Amino acid sequence: MVRKAPPKSIPIVDCPNTFDYDCDPMASNSLVLGIDFGTTNTTAAWCDPAGKIHPVPTGRNTHVLPSTVWFGRKERVLVGQPAREMAVDDPIHTVFGVKRFIGRRFASEYVARYKDRFAYPIVEGQAGLASVQVYGTVVPLNDIAFLILQRVLELANAAARTEFQDCVLTVPAYYSYGHRRAIRTAAEMLGLDVRAVVNEPTAAALYYAKHMEVSQTALIFDLGGGTFDATLLKVDRRTVKVLGNGGEAFLGGMDFDAAIVERLCELFEKEHGVDLRSNPVVMQRLLFAAEVAKIELTKEKTARIRIPFVTQTSTGSLSVDHLLTREELEEITDRLVAHVVGLTEETLVGANMSADDVGEIVFVGGQSRMPAIQRQLSKRFRHDPKKNISPELGIAVGAAILGRTLNLARGPALTDVVPIPIGVMLPGGITQEVIPKNAAVPITERLPIDTRPAAGQPLVIAVYEAMDPGSVHRELLGTLQVQPDWLEANPGPIDLEMRLGQDFDLTLAVISPTGKGMPLEMKPPRSAS
Repeated sequence: MVRKAPPKSIPIVDCPNTFDYDCDPMASNSLVLGIDFGTTNTTAAWCDPAGKIHPVPTGRNTHVLPSTVWFGRKERVLVGQPAREMAVDDPIHTVFGVKRFIGRRFASEYVARYKDRFAYPIVEGQAGLASVQVYGTVVPLNDIAFLILQRVLELANAAARTEFQDCVLTVPAYYSYGHRRAIRTAAEMLGLDVRAVVNEPTAAALYYAKHMEVSQTALIFDLGGGTFDATLLKVDRRTVKVLGNGGEAFLGGMDFDAAIVERLCELFEKEHGVDLRSNPVVMQRLLFAAEVAKIELTKEKTARIRIPFVTQTSTGSLSVDHLLTREELEEITDRLVAHVVGLTEETLVGANMSADDVGEIVFVGGQSRMPAIQRQLSKRFRHDPKKNISPELGIAVGAAILGRTLNLARGPALTDVVPIPIGVMLPGGITQEVIPKNAAVPITERLPIDTRPAAGQPLVIAVYEAMDPGSVHRELLGTLQVQPDWLEANPGPIDLEMRLGQDFDLTLAVISPTGKGMPLEMKPPRSAS
């Protein structure tokens, strides 16, 4: 696909915020765009040859682009804030939060559990992947991500007065293999060369490391709009080593907004006897009003939620009018706060560490600004949160730093770990984990296979993420086939070799008894229809 030049309507803006680092000047003017593609918002940044980081301006006094796309008739499309504003009146054709579903099969437990939370229809698309339906047309989620990334690229090109050719992408630490591949594909559709795909907490740690004087263990508490990662890292100015991670792929600010909406619906039904939950337009209006109030309560003690004309009765129109206090917000979201704290505790246990081992807490993601969350975590770890880290921009800035160091070819050493275990199902239903959770990447593991199919039949192996059938993270990545002629030419026990690279790219091969390897291509899962 040929990239378009930035439209002339996009202003060239000198970014009001730059981050000055004591980095060596680059030998060339080649720039790498760091992109944090978020569930709710997307941000980007780049490092200039002089060593200054520039966040990409996305509007007047903002560097945040809503990850929202609105589809109108006659192929009219809006991206970002204009699309977000359409969500109130046309939620069926306003697509947001796709980061939660991109790269997942429609038939997965994850999609089945959460797809009905959204007003727009989520359907089965090509290769059985979750997609959206717009005016009767099935649109792959890769295309939605493409439109958002395209707008970010246009804005970045205009602000930097050049055309970016390379990028570094960030993803949640708990992102699956399919998620990572899908985000990479969307960027490559723009013609970008993806130099690296890095976990969001690791990117935030690169930003954080620039503010450090001594080496220490940090907890990156990354609670964004739709995902939560708790990651433990050993950080200094030259090395970022992941010690363990945990979290949940469907937990974020949107769930806090939903808790406020549920309270508003309960109060409205109690007062007027009308249930608003069946009206998607009203629910969308409530969600956006809840988000605005929640953000206001980060600094204020009260926030007024007023939504006129939400429904009509025989006695006239009815409106929502509620004064939400910070205390009430903390009460209705207490379960969510307790859950993220519990997941953080589980991350410590998984890494064989205690709270006393943590030297610093870094809060990342807009929802991490909530006072109740910072209070609970600071009390638990007896640390004040790192105040000079931008929750919204830290990840994109970290990606920009990594992009620059990749150009210098002597950047900080990154050691990441596997977020979700990968294993196989052999003929007969035998399951075996091959690459365990929290194993350092890159990693190569071999699994001996004694099973042989009937003569003339291929050996079929299914590859899964998360081996527990009851796990919401369980995903069938695809199947492998070892052909009969190769099996006949290589009698005896064979090994399946599985390699997960630094970018979490998965390669597989079968190894003969004599040590000869043959690469295997993984076929995607079949559609359920």
